[in-house]
Amino acid sequence: MSKVITRRAALRSLGLLALGATVGCTPLRVVLNSHPRALNDDSTLEDRVLRAFLATVIPGSDVDAPDAIRVFHDRAYPFARYAKFFAGDLCRRASHRSGCTFDQLSPADRSAVVQEGLAADGTTRKLYGGAIYPIQIATYAGIYDDRGGCSLIGFDGGYHFRPRTENTYPDPDSFLATALTASGNHA
Repeated sequence: MSKVITRRAALRSLGLLALGATVGCTPLRVVLNSHPRALNDDSTLEDRVLRAFLATVIPGSDVDAPDAIRVFHDRAYPFARYAKFFAGDLCRRASHRSGCTFDQLSPADRSAVVQEGLAADGTTRKLYGGAIYPIQIATYAGIYDDRGGCSLIGFDGGYHFRPRTENTYPDPDSFLATALTASGNHA
């Protein structure tokens, strides 16, 4: 008993299959640069989402600094090609969670969205790891401003002159061993 499939039913099935592959397959979405239309409509949304991501990954960081998310758009790093897609993925996951964009979520919900991305398929995990690693380097190591340092980890930045009193102990003789003989020789 074989059932005859009409041309219309076959085209509908193939269309649904193609739609499912486009929506569900991360590598295909990356290649097609599929992101929510809101990112094209609102020019500030991508920056707000990426700054919220920075605040989520590195709590206490200065998200309003001019160079805070510069690493995401710097063409010297490969992640720049995927920044808009990444912001779109964050918004898509946030929308599934609560119906709003990533930057409008509470810190706990933003953390849950990032953890969900890190637990997703292999391509998405690489994308999220590829976003976390450079933002940590940019924040903690100060790759754009090495003189400024990072107060979060007590890093002062590049070389700063320190007076001798800050580079030595106040009473260095108290840390030295006492002489065994009057002349200071052991014999």
